[in-house]
Amino acid sequence: MVFQKIKSFLFNFFHFNKQERNGVFVLCIIIVILFGVRLLMPLLQNDSNTVQLITIAPSNLNQEKKIETELILNDVTKDSSEIKTSKERFVFNPNTVSEEDAQKLGMSKKLSATLINFRNKGGKFFKPQDLKKLYGLSPELYKDLESYILIPNSKSEIKRDTVYSVTRAYEKKAYPKKLIEINTADSLSIVYLKGIGPGFTKRIIKYRTMLGGFHSVNQLKEVYGMTDSTFALLASQINLDPNSISKIPINAIDFNSLRKHPYFNFQSAQAIVNYRLKHGKLTERDIKALGMFSEDKLNLILPYLSY
Repeated sequence: MVFQKIKSFLFNFFHFNKQERNGVFVLCIIIVILFGVRLLMPLLQNDSNTVQLITIAPSNLNQEKKIETELILNDVTKDSSEIKTSKERFVFNPNTVSEEDAQKLGMSKKLSATLINFRNKGGKFFKPQDLKKLYGLSPELYKDLESYILIPNSKSEIKRDTVYSVTRAYEKKAYPKKLIEINTADSLSIVYLKGIGPGFTKRIIKYRTMLGGFHSVNQLKEVYGMTDSTFALLASQINLDPNSISKIPINAIDFNSLRKHPYFNFQSAQAIVNYRLKHGKLTERDIKALGMFSEDKLNLILPYLSY
């Protein structure tokens, strides 16, 4: 009797009904599939060995030579060390920069070695954009370095409104004796002015671009962080051509473009656009009659306007 009870208990405890048996069967299938995927994963990975052919040639057809260099790179992957590890920035020539300085700029050891190896094989960079073709250089790192690339005698001229940082050597150089025309000077000319470093150079050029140029030396006082002593020192080293400023076509410019100018805001730009819609073209007298600007503000704005 006891044996029958034990047998009945064990049968009820370990017995599976149809739904339970189906569940166990499905679970076993899932386990087998996952185990198979785990075994096949190493076989599905791509081989990281790559062969890259880079050809860097001068963009100008008048160049005497056209250099074509093949770089065979094995097991080159994007090294996490390529991520910018140093915030040190300075003007450099990719044709002469050392491997150590390249690493200071944020290039990985492999990428720096690739650059040097390319030059040793006769490769040369003729314009800043050629550096983008260097295998392993990420678009983000190139974008960060682009403003600091300076290749002498390059057909790609330095842009007037691009800020080029400089090395610490600028403190040792003599200050220029001749006056600098502030509306056309590039950053390399401005940064050597006495009392002006890379920080102020960047601010001056940024504000000059927003204004469209300076028509008065006193406008430099509006540059962020400009003190009276710094302004007095700067003013003695520069001159200014008011004819080099960019004019605002006040009867054609759209609302969004006008409001971006430092001397206009939402209300004044809207008032000008509304006046044009109702009355047609504006004149200098109309600008004054709007009543939106003080006398001092008008003296700043009017030189920029063309009708």
